[in-house]
Amino acid sequence: MILAYLGSGALLAALIMAGFAALLSFWAGWVENLVMIQVGRRAFYAAAALVVCASVVLEAGLLTHDFSLAYVANHTDLATPMPLVAAAFYGGQEGSLLYWTLVLGLLGSASLVASASLGPRLAAYAAAVLASIATFFLVVLVLVASPFDLLFVTPPDGLGLNPVLRDGGMLIHPPVVLAGFASFAIPFSFAAAALLANRADAGWIAHTRRYALVAWSLQSAGLLLGMWWAYHVLGWGGYWGWDPVENVALMPWLATTAYLHSSQVQERRGRLRAWNFGLVILAFLLVVFGTFIVRSGVVPSVHTFAISAIGPWFFAFLGMCLVFALVLLGLRAGGLKSAGRPAAAVSREGAFVLQNMLLIGAVAVVLWGTVLPLVSGLFGQERVVGESYYDRAAGPLFVLILGLMAAGPLLPWRRAGRTSLRALRWPLVAAAVMAAFMMVAGVRSLPALLAIPLALAAAVTCVVEFGRAIAKGRLAPIISRRRRYGAYLAHIGLVVVVVGVAASHFWQQEKDVTLTPGQQVSIGGYQLTYAGMEQRQLADHSELVAAMRFGDRTLEPARATYAGLGGQSLTHVAISTTATADVYVIFAGANSDGSASFRILVNPMVSWIWAGGIVIILGVVLGNVGQRRAAPVPVLTPAPLAAPS
Repeated sequence: MILAYLGSGALLAALIMAGFAALLSFWAGWVENLVMIQVGRRAFYAAAALVVCASVVLEAGLLTHDFSLAYVANHTDLATPMPLVAAAFYGGQEGSLLYWTLVLGLLGSASLVASASLGPRLAAYAAAVLASIATFFLVVLVLVASPFDLLFVTPPDGLGLNPVLRDGGMLIHPPVVLAGFASFAIPFSFAAAALLANRADAGWIAHTRRYALVAWSLQSAGLLLGMWWAYHVLGWGGYWGWDPVENVALMPWLATTAYLHSSQVQERRGRLRAWNFGLVILAFLLVVFGTFIVRSGVVPSVHTFAISAIGPWFFAFLGMCLVFALVLLGLRAGGLKSAGRPAAAVSREGAFVLQNMLLIGAVAVVLWGTVLPLVSGLFGQERVVGESYYDRAAGPLFVLILGLMAAGPLLPWRRAGRTSLRALRWPLVAAAVMAAFMMVAGVRSLPALLAIPLALAAAVTCVVEFGRAIAKGRLAPIISRRRRYGAYLAHIGLVVVVVGVAASHFWQQEKDVTLTPGQQVSIGGYQLTYAGMEQRQLADHSELVAAMRFGDRTLEPARATYAGLGGQSLTHVAISTTATADVYVIFAGANSDGSASFRILVNPMVSWIWAGGIVIILGVVLGNVGQRRAAPVPVLTPAPLAAPS
């Protein structure tokens, strides 16, 4: 009970401080009162500190098994391993909202500490927008979904985590993807602040880009970890099913990918200002939309929380953010136009513009596929699209993006001439050779003949750029321009991911079999022998384990049953991984005659996906950690400003 009072009190105090910080910072920024700007910023820091206190209290309640708290009783039990008990902090709806707010407070505070170079007005407005977002989440936590609600009667044990969540992936995927979602609020706040302050220069870009990279990197890692978790835990043989919640995590990543590239154009040439504001705002709106989808349950998904009172609150918040963003962009539209002649179509800037259009097209395709069940349901007949829709609609866009990855870095910023276009010969030759080799090998799938050669071409482009740098001065150019070459390394990682996705998608083999002990099955050049099954009793569940001999090792797929959770059952897959393929065995069930049913898949090059993800993050880290870029500070002159909306 004491923990409940402490946690609830900390959240209420945080709500008061965040609301105060929002109101004061808006006013102080408007009148440029330097003292009140500092006070507003410190009020935000105080709100963040109080959220940290509430988080510590909730974690203490979980670790001490305080089942008087409804949240602790609903998401843990005495048999749950302690690491998973700690992870239950973000495993339920209320706790995940508190975690969201915690990340927002910590990253928001860090971004405000470093915002002094942007000028007092812009920094004040950024604090105001961040505090407004935090205020919304704290209102929901205090009034609608508190993790500190008390039970009338304290039970001796809790209900425990969902069986799917009782996995090591629970320790890495949810916190990373939730932190990624929360991080998108930082670039949005500074973009909105720049519009409120009537600052369309590149100063906000230089400051915001690193936080956009943080959000993008966290979301990249979250997406890949989610794919890995789905592949190892859900037992269906795949890693991406175009589920609505997967889609809403992908869309802000696509929008931010476009922003990170087009921001270079504004920094270097002062162009694409409207694009950059629009992309940052779009990414955050997609995050709010995705949070609404997850919290409301209006679209069926294996990831969504149960339908609750939170959904309407997020829908209203999405509407307010959308109106706020449209009004801001409308008021400042005249100052966002690029001066001078339009960029040449065949140039690096032109490639960035085309890339933005393709990425936004991909967002539109994924968004329509996600909301179609909701929209069609309003007209009386719910329709759901499948994987074929995304293959046909989004696939060509991603193939064209691969082509731009191969050509864009080799183009000059201004119009490309014949000399510049000669640099394209190496990726073109590589793509042609790979396509010819694949055709000789018997590949006739057009998507495969496009995707893999273009991926190779993109990799060759990066290798050529590294080779040029080394030829000019060994490693010195790479070190001095590590942001550029870190991006090339991230491109190579993305190419590795694409090859893994393409190979496992186009050449996956699958077989359903029923075997008696001693029988063998062959698939994809591999031979497996069923050796029998046994029952095992573990701490919180029982397992029926099948033994499948594979070479010199034994794979053990199993069916787990949780008696304490009403007899819920779960498939535990067995996977043998090499650089060329995964042998993936699913135990479908035992039969009365002693035989067992299996689904066996051979998934080529899946391990490349996880390896490529590591290279992507490594490229981002090597290219940006320790990189100091001074943000240009414009001379502020008095000018008539529209009132903030």
